[in-house]
Parts: sequence; structure tokens; C-alpha cells
Amino acid sequence: MKYSIDTSSLLAGWVRHYPPDVFPPVWEKIEELITQGHLRATEEVLHELKMQDDEMYRWARSQPDFIVPIDEAIQLEVRDILRHHPKLIDERKNRSGADPFVIALAAVNDATVVCNELPSRAANRPHIPDVCAARGIELIDFLTLLRREGWSLR
Repeated sequence: MKYSIDTSSLLAGWVRHYPPDVFPPVWEKIEELITQGHLRATEEVLHELKMQDDEMYRWARSQPDFIVPIDEAIQLEVRDILRHHPKLIDERKNRSGADPFVIALAAVNDATVVCNELPSRAANRPHIPDVCAARGIELIDFLTLLRREGWSLR
């Protein structure tokens, strides 16, 4: 596995920047990454997609190798992440419950996080980029993923 992707990147790609009806090759390449075992998301990301975008959710569910079940290694990593960054999730302030799982999946697989969030730089409301920086986990956005994989739309 090379990449653990967050809901923000999936939606940024699917809805805002590379909708599949306009850029089908992007999503064909994403599906290849999934099939090759290089791109994964956790069950928590799938849960967020279910609440956000019907088409994206159906697409994610249709990818048989995309969603990783939460195992003990991921749970232990999530617990450690939340011990050091308890404000990463806060349901009262609508903070994402998937965020620590995205980071944990990358950490246990020595992978890169793909996320389109910006850092908050505030300890009382950290975002994925803040936690990744603190934990030494590489983070890229969706466009950087496309560039890193050497894809171009010509």
C-alpha cells in the first residue's frame, strides 16, 4: 500500500476538480491504483461518503479492494493518535471521525496520506495535515497524487 486517502480528497477529485463524467481517465487510473493494492481507505471514510455524496459512495463501494476493515493494529494506532491529539475529533464541532483512521492506516502501512485539508496550526483544533506533520507521516493532496503517479490528461 502506498496511499491512505481521506474523504476530502475523494470529494475534491470527484466533485470539484476531476468529475468522472468529464475526466474518466483519472478515475480509471485511480481504479488501477486500487486494484494494484496501492490506494486504500478505511471503513470510516466509506461511512463519511455515505453521508456526503451518493455517486461517490456507490463508486467506492463498487471497488472490491478499496475499503480496509478496521483491525487491531489500526485501532491501537488510532488510540495513540487520539492520546496525543484528542481534539482531532470533536463531534460537537463536526470534526471528522474518519481522520484518525486515515492517519492510522497510513502509519501502520508506512504509507502516504492523501488529503485536501489545510493545516489549522492550532493545537485545540488540529486537522489531518497538523497530525501528520507531528507524527512524521507524509501528506499530499489529490493533484500531487496524480503528478506523483506520472499521469497526464492529453
